[in-house]
Amino acid sequence: MEALVCKKLGDPTALKSSISEADNDSPIILSKTQPIPQLTTPTSVRVRVKATSLNYANYLQILGKYQEKPPLPFIPGSDYSGIVDAVGPGVSLLKVGDRVCSFATLGSFAEFLVAEQDELFKVPDGCDLVAAGALPVAFGTSHVALVHRAQLTSGQVLLVLGAAGGVGLSAVQIGKVCGAVVIAVARGDEKVQFLKSLGVDHVVDSSKESVISSVKDFLKARKLKGVDVLYDPCWRQTY
Repeated sequence: MEALVCKKLGDPTALKSSISEADNDSPIILSKTQPIPQLTTPTSVRVRVKATSLNYANYLQILGKYQEKPPLPFIPGSDYSGIVDAVGPGVSLLKVGDRVCSFATLGSFAEFLVAEQDELFKVPDGCDLVAAGALPVAFGTSHVALVHRAQLTSGQVLLVLGAAGGVGLSAVQIGKVCGAVVIAVARGDEKVQFLKSLGVDHVVDSSKESVISSVKDFLKARKLKGVDVLYDPCWRQTY
């Protein structure tokens, strides 16, 4: 199968050369001879990958700066979506041909990937596999943070910084589903208008106005006591 393989640590963006196997300068190569992974347990599932997204963590792994350092060589990649290609004899939740998405520690930058059935999510009809391939890490991060850790409930006030990024957008949408009053912070008219189109209760353009003053004015106008949950995927000291 074809796969993108990291053969040595380094910055792939610093090189202008290709990622063909003949190129020994790039830390990543496009290999066409990787073995197709086999089912490892009775409940494992093999997925033919149709879409995968690039996360910053993948880039850090190739640089060798991520907290988890897999041995070389390795196949990077985390978010993915695809079609179930094979199932183990103990699989009861999925069947061959099902559309699924998930995330892995490694391995999604390849044609095939093996996962346990309980690690996979069915992709609903009408949801594009490309969109589904970018969903698990961002939405999974925000779901754990807001639903499990913060235990966000209806009527609470959620303030999202960096709300126009991938993780920020997922937090905004999860907040609305939870019934929270959502305040979003972003920079620029285009991002502000997009957030408003998602039904955000109040959007602050941090390039034009004070975040603190704008949030206080909104809370006062709505007779709200304050912010219950602050979600900051950026970790910035600007505010």
